[in-house]
Amino acid sequence: MKGAFKVPLIIAAILVVGRVLLERAGAPETINNLLSVVVLYVLVVPLYFAFRIAKTGVPHPYTTLLKSTALFTAMARAMVIPTYWLAYAYQWPQARFSTAAGGNVGPGITPLWGYVLIPIGAALLWILISLVVGGGLGSILIAVKRKSTTKVQETPVTH
Repeated sequence: MKGAFKVPLIIAAILVVGRVLLERAGAPETINNLLSVVVLYVLVVPLYFAFRIAKTGVPHPYTTLLKSTALFTAMARAMVIPTYWLAYAYQWPQARFSTAAGGNVGPGITPLWGYVLIPIGAALLWILISLVVGGGLGSILIAVKRKSTTKVQETPVTH
């Protein structure tokens, strides 16, 4: 699974930087949301990992999937956290940073909450969501692929 992280992490970095640049340039919210890294770590990458795991026959595939999903999500969120620090420091107006949306920009947010507790809490929440949603869907994919592989191996050859 070592090589499986490289391309998705590069894509995540491009999405994080691209979204901040577009937000700061005043792009519409719908365009900014297209560059959200959330879909990547909740759906796309866990399914990508599951497909690779199912194809290679790794021992303990479900554990490997969950560990890989959690690690990838943690690394992707580690790229997002500095955007929350900047948003707090400069009081960026984007909706995703507002306290109404669970963000760290708004009245009454102390530096401890703005720089540490909210960004870390969001990261932990997204790791959990990725494990439940992406890990669940990925586990289904692994089970289906394993079952179809077993059926193919059990099918008698007739000549």
